Order: sequence, then C-alpha cells, then structure tokens
Amino acid sequence: MKKEKPAKRFHVSDLETLRALADPLRIQILELLEDKPLTVKQVAEKLGLAPSKLYYHFGTLEKLGLIEVAETRMVANMVEKTYVSAAGGLEVDPNLFKFSRESDNEPFNILLASTIDATREDIIRSLQARQFQLDQGAAEKERRMIINRVISHVPEKRIEEFQERLVKLLKEFEAEDKTSKSTDQPYAMTVAFYPSFYFEKTVKKGKKK
Repeated sequence: MKKEKPAKRFHVSDLETLRALADPLRIQILELLEDKPLTVKQVAEKLGLAPSKLYYHFGTLEKLGLIEVAETRMVANMVEKTYVSAAGGLEVDPNLFKFSRESDNEPFNILLASTIDATREDIIRSLQARQFQLDQGAAEKERRMIINRVISHVPEKRIEEFQERLVKLLKEFEAEDKTSKSTDQPYAMTVAFYPSFYFEKTVKKGKKK
C-alpha cells in the first residue's frame, strides 16, 4: 500500500539549511522516500550506488527533520532502519532571494544549481537504469522525453495567462490520480519560466546621445 504523504510542507528559512539541501543526491533521496518507506540499502539499490555513499546524506536529512525513522529491526546482528519522508514537499522563504549586483547571490546559485543538477543526475540515471532493464530482458516500450528551451517575445498582458495555465498544469501533474498505483511509472518535470534580459545601453531623457 502506498504511504500517505505528510500534509505539512518543510519551510526553508535560512541559508545554512538551503546549502544542506543543495546536493542533488539528497534531493533524489527525498523524492524516493516520498513514495514509500525504504532502508538506506534499498535507496542505494534504486540509485545504483553503494550504501556507504548515502549514510552521511541520510544523517543530514534526518538532522534537518526532513526524514525520520519509521522502523528499526535487527538484521544479521546489525540495526537496520527504515526511513520515511517527514514533509509533504519543500518551500523556500522568498526573503532569502533578494538579488544584489554587489553580492554573490548564493541563494539563487544554490537553488538553480541544485535543481538543474538533480534533473541532470535523474535523467542520466534513468537512461542507465532503463538500459539495464532492457539488458535483463524487460519488454521495450516507447516513451517520450521532452527537453526544450525556447525564448519568445510575449506581450506582457499575456504573461499572467501563461503563468496561470502553467501553475494549473503543475498542480495537475503533481496531484495523484485516484487510480494511480505505486507500480505506475514515475515521471519528472522541471520548469523554469522567467523574463530573459540582456545588457543594453539606455538613453536617459534630457541627455544627448
């Protein structure tokens, strides 16, 4: 049975916590634990990594309160812990993102790098894992992967419309269908929608060129 996701979202309000969440591997751990309780070994198997590479990250996420131990049992004279997600998603305090031309704008760099890096790592791992499945005799099935970057001149009066449609689509994609099962193929979506500026000289009124 699929685990019911926690309703409360984790609020990131300080730079130190944001730094701790910047590692794309930790993002992938959190995403896996959103579906069902797993041990470090089980997560490592899904990511194609050695468990020894994950213990530190699990410890950090547990210390932050993002994951918690759901069950502890003895396996071959060793304590094995099963972890679950303790939050229903992440939300970052907007006050952390106050852009300044004089500073290094670390919060912006962390958020962008972690999102892009996690997406890249997820795509590469997915391709490798799927090839492994095919090598093991899994049935072939054609699926679409869309990666695109488009810049378009859009009238400002239509921006709000685009944003509302995009937010609606994201909410629809994130919401689980009543008929969905844990065995259904997961899909990932990364979105960036923003005004794109270039450096251009402007002539102030009242001054000659």
